[in-house]
Amino acid sequence: MRPKDSCALTLQERVEADLLDRIQHGTYAPGEKIPSEHELSALYGVSRVTVRIALSRLVEKGYLVKRQGRGAFVRPTVHVESTLTSGSFTETCIKTGCAPSTRIICCETRAASPQIKQMLNTDDDQLIEIRRLRLVDGVPCIVEFDYFPLAYRFLLETPLEDRSLFSTIAEHCGTEVGGFEDQFGIEEASDELATLLGTETGIPLLKVTETVLDLSSSVVYVNLQYIATDRYTYAVGSRKR
Repeated sequence: MRPKDSCALTLQERVEADLLDRIQHGTYAPGEKIPSEHELSALYGVSRVTVRIALSRLVEKGYLVKRQGRGAFVRPTVHVESTLTSGSFTETCIKTGCAPSTRIICCETRAASPQIKQMLNTDDDQLIEIRRLRLVDGVPCIVEFDYFPLAYRFLLETPLEDRSLFSTIAEHCGTEVGGFEDQFGIEEASDELATLLGTETGIPLLKVTETVLDLSSSVVYVNLQYIATDRYTYAVGSRKR
């Protein structure tokens, strides 16, 4: 314990104050699971009811989040990507002093759905699909699905781990990204998405359907993002003309 004027504090307040001190000093890091009620009860020598009240107060104040069946976690740091920036996840993270990383889940050819085929403005019956897990400072934040016409077959043989797709495309075929068209929606996390993001099935995720354009406004590829908004925020801005 690190009590401050402990004689004037109730048991709940003392537990709350000590847990908050541990959170603020990094003993429990953002996104980390804190000990269970049973463990905290033994640690502080108080009842589980006392611990539960202290945890509820920290949840109400925004320091902790409860996840059903999993316990209490330190609220993750929320990273913000603005559409007024380059639109690149990698560049956005670097500019804000965070460490981006990417895990490639798969990169393969697959049958083109009518919707994606129309968005790509292609007659190809097959397309290139890349699935990626995006992490910020090691915390999973976004699952992405990227869809390319078959003209981008080189991506199947190109190392994509922790590389910007924008830079990779520019290096291989000289195509530069010039803009984006975004649509936003909410979708419940499937079992697959929940597993990848380390969250619960059924929680609402922000879904961004993005058409990536080149400098002449032709479609380069289509990007679907499923974002855990308690960790990553997609900010949209506009300017009056």
